[in-house]
Amino acid sequence: MTDPMQQERMVRLRWACRRTLQVLDRPLGNFLRDCFHALDMGEQFAFERLLKSGDQEILDWLIGNREPRDAGICSIIVKIREHNDNIDGGVTNA
Repeated sequence: MTDPMQQERMVRLRWACRRTLQVLDRPLGNFLRDCFHALDMGEQFAFERLLKSGDQEILDWLIGNREPRDAGICSIIVKIREHNDNIDGGVTNA
């Protein structure tokens, strides 16, 4: 992907990480900033699919109330939880 296209994609993803439920802004935004570049292409697409989900659904997945049916999204949820726990103690403290 060309640099301008990659920059445009990152702007779009940063915007998609901004959620109505503000408790999701930090874990999603921090994961995008710190981890997205290290994901393989399939994981990046799974993260993009995750961002198309509703806020309450994403929150339920992150706090463990439900599991996504999409195996790729499941994997990304685990990575977001781990990253979030490492940087600030978890979603509930965001």
